[in-house]
Amino acid sequence: MPVRTNGGVFDEQMLTGSLRHFVLEGADFSGAVNQYGQPVPFSAAEIIFTNISRFGYIDIMNPNQYNLSFALEINRSDWDGPSITEMVRSLGNDVGSDHVDCSVCTCTEVPYIWDLGGGPSVTSFLQLSDTPSTYAGAAGYVVTVNPSATGLIFTPNTGGNSFAHVASPTQPTINAGPGDTLTFIAGTNTSITTNAGSKSVTINSLAVPNGYIPVPASTTLQIGKKYFVTSAGAVTLPALTGSGVANGSAVVVTKVAGQPNPTVFVNVGNVSDVISTDLGTTNSLEMDASVEAIFIVNGTTWNLQIGSYNH
Repeated sequence: MPVRTNGGVFDEQMLTGSLRHFVLEGADFSGAVNQYGQPVPFSAAEIIFTNISRFGYIDIMNPNQYNLSFALEINRSDWDGPSITEMVRSLGNDVGSDHVDCSVCTCTEVPYIWDLGGGPSVTSFLQLSDTPSTYAGAAGYVVTVNPSATGLIFTPNTGGNSFAHVASPTQPTINAGPGDTLTFIAGTNTSITTNAGSKSVTINSLAVPNGYIPVPASTTLQIGKKYFVTSAGAVTLPALTGSGVANGSAVVVTKVAGQPNPTVFVNVGNVSDVISTDLGTTNSLEMDASVEAIFIVNGTTWNLQIGSYNH
């Protein structure tokens, strides 16, 4: 029995196109060879090869600690991987003088690829015929099957919350995963908020406009806007705690005048927020005079500034 001792599959053997190559895995077949490199009689490998030789001609045999590899002549053998697997497993779980468990073994035919052109072999992922030809511009991307299922392509990695600080002038396109939410400053006095889950984008101006926006009571106010409350009641400032609103941002509130004088209450949007005045802090400001109340952000505190009403 010709044997190789280095454990590799078909290494240092003469391969020809007339052979079919197989590997039987799932057991240690090194007990088929003794310390002198001679075959051990009645080993599991010898029993298996004896059974194979009844319906095939074996040209190469290699029992080793990892598997049992061999080659059969194409025109002189009737075996394939499934039929060899069935035969080997039928031998049982205590086979030969080396007591090999063959009941879990699987035989697979190994393709042999010829390079008839004599050119260099493929050593890079990019050299394959159904893969991208360059890595340029694909840093951080993942490999996926193309839409036509005929090859591999690079696509953005959209798994998890992958957002970090983004320089919008140099990276205007951002790919979001299903659970990603991103807030960034896109320019002077402009806030853009995207929500990948709802596939929405919200753009807010942080600059205070020249005119006032008329709103009724029960309105929730927004950063960077000037309001004219048209009826008595309460309005609510934007929540500061956990919102990341920049210090110095502002909300301006005025109210309708008249007799009797309508009273407007301006409430904080989060129970942890406060309104700071010269008389102390509060969570609700009562406006019963025709003044302009300016609320300026400082952390989770609204700093109240009172100005005269603009006529």
